[in-house]
Amino acid sequence: MVVIRADANSKIGMGHVMRCLSVADALLKRGEEVLFVTADDTPVPLLTKKGIPYRVLHTDYADMEAELPKLWNALSELPQGPGVPEAALPQMPSQRAESSEEALPQRNAAILVDSYYVTEKYLAALKKRITTIYMDDIYAFSYPVDMLINYNIYGEEMGYEKDAAFADTKLLLGTEYVPLREEFSAGEQQRTAANCGILITTGGSDSFNLAGQLLMEAMKYDALKEKEYHVVSGSLNPHIGELQALAQKHENIHIHCNVTNMAELMAESKVALSAGGSTLYELCAMGMPVIAFSFAENQERLVQTFVKRGIAQYGGNYCTDGNKMIQNTIAGLETLLEDENLRAEYRKKARTLVDGKGADRIAEAILSC
Repeated sequence: MVVIRADANSKIGMGHVMRCLSVADALLKRGEEVLFVTADDTPVPLLTKKGIPYRVLHTDYADMEAELPKLWNALSELPQGPGVPEAALPQMPSQRAESSEEALPQRNAAILVDSYYVTEKYLAALKKRITTIYMDDIYAFSYPVDMLINYNIYGEEMGYEKDAAFADTKLLLGTEYVPLREEFSAGEQQRTAANCGILITTGGSDSFNLAGQLLMEAMKYDALKEKEYHVVSGSLNPHIGELQALAQKHENIHIHCNVTNMAELMAESKVALSAGGSTLYELCAMGMPVIAFSFAENQERLVQTFVKRGIAQYGGNYCTDGNKMIQNTIAGLETLLEDENLRAEYRKKARTLVDGKGADRIAEAILSC
């Protein structure tokens, strides 16, 4: 049994849940039971659609220590041993009294935690009772865990190996562990000869309406205003109405909500404009030339590393550059569309970074714990 503790909402987007779902799929493919545990019910429709058992704690996602009593309760209800039937897993909050940490029995199970709001106390409490795995991006402190995953392009440069706290921790570092969905395993083989669209993706919750701003800027360019634009909008995007209204005015703008065929959309596109995040790795797997930008602190290091290694063109940081980021990104798009040699260079470097098998490697490592 592997428990996955991750959240999604309008403030943090869907990234944590989506990358954990890739690991969940790889585990399920190997016959392992999986249970998602979330703070609130935002991810529930997606989990229900995929048929993955879940438990909602009804807690504050940003105060993880406070959730421990309810988490002990959820874990204590897990049947012992492998082969747990789905019907035995709790999908609704339990009505019985919350269990204490001491009441949680030892069991053959693991928990994968993916949240920026973990604390040392939280992880240490888990590690006492269950094999604990943490998905990291930022190395905020020395995490007391059994396994640590940082699949980022800079993961091997962050110095975990030099930290004595990780001496007994299994480290999965670098892009060979990028947990992409199975649809990306074929990578560039899916790309079509007629790919001519421009893909715009700004994450699950585009609070600044960057997609709308980028489209409006592109409409100012004679060379760009007639291009086909495919905008991927997450379910938590508060500006979806504005995007749809824009699409009604321009027949060449297409808005895609709750996308289930991301690889197909990428395969039909010539260039992508993308915020920093796991989508950059998906684009690499597809051999896509990318103009990358950021609008959150945790995105900037990834974007900057891609740019420094010549894997993507830099659009800017919206938090520091504001509208200049929008202008630079669209100006860069015009240049990239005109330069086939530059696009070919980006495609070549992207293909060497990600092979689409990271989720399988993570699943195998978890099962061997």
